This record gives sequence, structure tokens and C-alpha cells, in this order.
Amino acid sequence: MEEIIRSGNASYILYEELLLKKENLRREANQYYDEYLREFGELLTEAFLKKIECIRKKKIIAYCQKCVNLGKKIRASEMEAAVRREMEEYEQSLKQLKESVRNARDARLVSREDARRIKEIYYRLARMIHPDMRPDLAEDSVLQGYWNRIVIAYRCNHLQELEELETLVNSRLEKQGISCGMHIIPGIEEKIRQLEKEIERILSTSPYTYRFDLTDDRKRTKRREELQKEIREYEQYSGELSEILNSFPIQEMYA
Repeated sequence: MEEIIRSGNASYILYEELLLKKENLRREANQYYDEYLREFGELLTEAFLKKIECIRKKKIIAYCQKCVNLGKKIRASEMEAAVRREMEEYEQSLKQLKESVRNARDARLVSREDARRIKEIYYRLARMIHPDMRPDLAEDSVLQGYWNRIVIAYRCNHLQELEELETLVNSRLEKQGISCGMHIIPGIEEKIRQLEKEIERILSTSPYTYRFDLTDDRKRTKRREELQKEIREYEQYSGELSEILNSFPIQEMYA
């Protein structure tokens, strides 16, 4: 019986460590993404703008060719309406990219000491009320509301918010006489395996892998050159598409 308890405790401790590691890696990945956008955001936006321009012209050409094949007149107003509908998804993606770049520039930067305190407070709170480590508290809407705010504050480096939330959580737990010890986690071994896979995925995919472009000056320069080359290629392609467009008899002036 003692061996079972020890095994259970060891699994819980490992599960707890992996959960905290996964969240910390997600936070680091978000920070790498912000830094990546601060470094390359203008070039990424310009490249995407050029790409959208080419996609739009290709769709217009396809519309015009379809009209020609059907023996229909190409009316600019109808063409624009049809193409606009098809471009909505791309325009939305561009809007999101611009917003991400803007948010990255405004992202909160903290000192090493504050970063250490943020991590410590988050880990303490996670051990107290993380929904996966404390399934017994899942029905407490107040604590779950606190947890949602904790996750946001941790990812956004809001030290003061975390300090205030820690006080609120401690008060809530003390008033209800809730223990902060280890608890039974159903299917814990399978959950540990899933966490290990998720951690490996985070480490091997973007935005976490952006760190390679950000920590090596040669790779940073190479990435910048790649984006500049991509922009030039889109500009050249856009010119070629314009020449094709000019060959179609479009009624009304096309702007």
C-alpha cells in the first residue's frame, strides 16, 4: 500500500512539473512571437500586402477570363463586387497581422527580477487552483474566474495583477478551509504522456522556434534578406499580372 502511495505521489509531482513547464513554454513562445514581430513586423506586413495584391489581381484575371469564355461583357463594378467577396478572408488576415505587430510593439517588458517573481507567483497559484491539478475545485466559479485572470496576467507579465490575485485566491481558500495538498487525478499516466507530447510539439514548432532567428545575428540578417527578396518577387509578379489585366476589355475605368 505504501508503494502505491509513493507511486501516486511521484506521478502527481511529475504531472504538476509538466503542466507548469508546458505553460511556461507557451509564455516563452508568446514572448518570442512578440519579439519576432517587433524585429520583422514591418517586412512581414509589407510582404503580406504584396501577396494580397497579387492574389487579388489573379482573381480579377480569373473573373475576366471566365467572362470572355462565356461571351459576357466585363463590367468593373460587378467584377469588383465578386472579387471583394473572395478577398474578405485575406483582408481579415492582414488586419490580424497588423494588430499583432501593433500589440507586439506595445508588449510589456519586465526586469529579470520581476520575471522571476511573476513565475514564482504563477507556480504557487497553479498548485493551488489549476483546473487540471485541482479537479475538486472545478465547480467553484469564483476560483475558476480567478484562474482565467491568472493565466492572462502570467502571459502578459502583469506582476501587480498576479500579486493581487494571489491575495484573493488565498482569502477564498482560507474562508472555505480548502486544503492545498495533492489530489487524485484520474488517468494521470496517460495525461503525463500527452503533456510530454505537447511539450515536444511546442519546442519544435513556431513561434518557439523563432528564437533561432532572434538569437543568431547571421540568421536574423538572413531572415530579413529573405523577406526583402520575397517583397521584390511579389512586386515583379504584380507587374506581370498587371500586363495581363490590361489585355482585357474591362468596361468602366478600373482603379
